[in-house]
Amino acid sequence: MTGRDETLLLDLIKAALGKGDSCGYPGAVDWNALFDLSVRQCVPALVLDGLQRLYGSASPELAGNSAEAKLCKLRWAGLVLKMERQYALHERIIAELAAFYGKEGIGLMLLKGVGLSRYWPRPEHRAVGDIDVYLMEQGAERASAGQPVWKRADGAMKEKLGIVADNSHHHHSVYTYKGVMVENHYDFVNVHSHRSNRRIEADFKRLAGSGAEEHVCADGTGIYLPSPLLNALYVARHSACHFAAEGMNLRQLLDWALFVEKRHADIDWDFFWARCRDYGMEDYVLCMNEIAVRKLGFGKEIFHTPGEYSGFGSCRRELVDRVLNDIFFPQKPEGQKEGIPYVVARFRLWRDNLWKHRLVYSDSVPSTFVAQIKSHLMKPATIFRT
Repeated sequence: MTGRDETLLLDLIKAALGKGDSCGYPGAVDWNALFDLSVRQCVPALVLDGLQRLYGSASPELAGNSAEAKLCKLRWAGLVLKMERQYALHERIIAELAAFYGKEGIGLMLLKGVGLSRYWPRPEHRAVGDIDVYLMEQGAERASAGQPVWKRADGAMKEKLGIVADNSHHHHSVYTYKGVMVENHYDFVNVHSHRSNRRIEADFKRLAGSGAEEHVCADGTGIYLPSPLLNALYVARHSACHFAAEGMNLRQLLDWALFVEKRHADIDWDFFWARCRDYGMEDYVLCMNEIAVRKLGFGKEIFHTPGEYSGFGSCRRELVDRVLNDIFFPQKPEGQKEGIPYVVARFRLWRDNLWKHRLVYSDSVPSTFVAQIKSHLMKPATIFRT
């Protein structure tokens, strides 16, 4: 169950989103605990926005004037400034990569990250990590070259910029550009880890090929963003896979809810919910929606929930609470292990998280176990990669 710190965090996020104007937190604030929790959930800037919106320069007990509070808030403000600089760097790099690929006749579709930040109250306050791109051929003459677009792109990167991509991953290559990691996706999902992902990947590629949204960067460079329907399915599926494997955080939940709030009128919800049932993740999406409504103040109507699920929040309340509890307190591998002990620890984590697997995937557990063994044997480096 969520405690006082988690409740305070949720209240401050609601305030930052303009969905709440009070903070029912009794007693003194443990500033370092609140800061650390916001970092673990990848929302430190948003939480600080909530504090400033509720209290500004005033100094009630929650605002804090102790030496510890002041020191923590200085550290907090420093981290947010660093996040803003990192966000600006990402914007520049995305434009540079799009321009580079464009000269090669390759279009860049941006996944997650900065693309989803457009739906946040302050885009630069969404934490960014690596840059995920999906590349597409531009022009029929290019498409007939025979070489997969991602491989041609990596070849051009090596030949013209001297950057060598790491191909030890399953559904993307990885390289570092100006200090930022870039994942060049040739698949939206890992088709080797679960058999059902092959069908899902076919859906995603078909949707990617049938249309995308054009977006112009600050310098005038054009990129593509997934269509609202593809984005809805991909964002939901991506967070579901993270949830099942290792855990999700509030930033991922907010990516989903804020995107849907802004674009729900542009999504074919009949298609979306049909695919959720087909993928076996409808209960997971319903849990996300229920948490967004109940804990973060989002409107229930934006999710266009089918009538058959109208009682989900009350009938499956224990499951919703369990998902929320896992967001705040995910189970982690035991200690710092290497080699065989690490593999054993990861297996135990997988076994203990089977309830999440059943919430996300349509595949049977034996089928998944066999598929993942094969997947790791194909790319041995993934055995020891979290």
